[in-house]
Amino acid sequence: MEGRSDVDAAADRISKLPEPILQHILSFLLAKDAARMSTLSKVWDSAWNSLSSFNFGDKFLKSKDMPKLVNVVNQTLANRQKHKISMQKFSLGLPHHRWLSYVDDWIKILIACNIKELNLRVSRPIYEGKLEYNSLPEAIFAAKALNVLRLDGFKIELPSDGIKFSSLRELHLSDVFLNEEFIQALCTSCCNLEDLYLQNFDGLASFQVGNTSLPKLKKIDSLHGNLKVVKITACKALKTLYLNCVAVTDEWLESLFSSLPNLEIFKLFSCETLKNMKITSDRLKWLMASRCDNLIAVELDTPNLIKFQYNCHPLSTFKLKASVLLEATFCLFPETDDNHWHSKFTKFLANFNHSKAIELSCHCDRVIVIPKDLRENFLPPLYGTNILQVNLQNQSKYSVVDIIDSMLWISPHLGALSFIIRAPGVKTLKFIYEDASDNDEKPCCASLPWKCWRHVLKKVKLQNFTCMEQQELRNYFFANADISEMVVIPPDCSL
Repeated sequence: MEGRSDVDAAADRISKLPEPILQHILSFLLAKDAARMSTLSKVWDSAWNSLSSFNFGDKFLKSKDMPKLVNVVNQTLANRQKHKISMQKFSLGLPHHRWLSYVDDWIKILIACNIKELNLRVSRPIYEGKLEYNSLPEAIFAAKALNVLRLDGFKIELPSDGIKFSSLRELHLSDVFLNEEFIQALCTSCCNLEDLYLQNFDGLASFQVGNTSLPKLKKIDSLHGNLKVVKITACKALKTLYLNCVAVTDEWLESLFSSLPNLEIFKLFSCETLKNMKITSDRLKWLMASRCDNLIAVELDTPNLIKFQYNCHPLSTFKLKASVLLEATFCLFPETDDNHWHSKFTKFLANFNHSKAIELSCHCDRVIVIPKDLRENFLPPLYGTNILQVNLQNQSKYSVVDIIDSMLWISPHLGALSFIIRAPGVKTLKFIYEDASDNDEKPCCASLPWKCWRHVLKKVKLQNFTCMEQQELRNYFFANADISEMVVIPPDCSL
């Protein structure tokens, strides 16, 4: 009984919160769950009846559930229109196009209630074995107060009286059919548009923005389709650009950054026409190149670049100027795992020798364990890098000690090393070295122009290693360095 009293007291305290806060809580729930909350008390019922944000589900319902949903939406919107409640958000996913006849009436009510954010998703019908698109209700184009619009599964055709999206700031279109005429109307009518998301579309062969269009556009996210022409150089405010499966040429890319001086985030995915990536930019902070597998050479003059993701194979030749705070991630797909690959890989890594952190992801440990005979012919490529992370799908040939030994050759002054080998949890090592002022009487390695970890390492901290791995690492470090202490978390279980 005492426990029940505590629960009731807690519920009562929530009910005493101001109604706007109760409405904010309800806005995170599906509409059916928010409606159930309204039965708890008069306070919750009042919050529900004045609620202006509704999520009826973005997943497709079963058709048998639709008649009940239609009644609920009809009542909810009629109540808001009657009491002149401005609508903030409305989200709905439909299982079949035949329910769109109701949507047209709902949109008209939402527009009358000055809807700010509208999210509509509908399952595409199949006709003669082919997926078709649903016609978008024309009423939606008159939503002058709309700030955010998300559409999925529609054929978007320009209405005779044009677009009235004068307040639109974000437009997200996915799995749609559209054409150049709609894009041009969008450019001339949506002068406040800041964020454009366009993915998985048909009907559009080119994306072109006029010289005076979309002056506030800051983000084009996932421009994904078989576009032959992309002209966006007029978008001077653009900060984020993501191109997916777009026919990007070397010349187009080289001129892009001089035309878009504020571009800070640039992502390329499956742009297979690109062969030479040459970028000069003082503003670029984040660059991703993934599955652009015809890349031959990369030249980056990007002094403020702090994040770089590279997932292309084979490895390109590189010239790099970037921030000392750069964090780079590489997904490795070697053509072979012999000395030729390891030599090429070592030279590639050397371009990032002053990066703050490097992450290496690969299928097998053989990819990243540099043969010891090859190490004699190269300087460690990441001698200025402090943090390494390794992600392995399989550990097939080498022990944990072998992997760590290779990483400590690649980066001989590591501060932290972590790796994941297909198992839950991250294995980590932290290295503590002697102070620079300490006198080291031991001679350093004759082949290196600096002191390596073997001569200055004083303490190692291990975390999440197995008992056997702990013992192997203890033997390795005490045999190869004059360390004074090894700390194991959880406590060493092998002794």
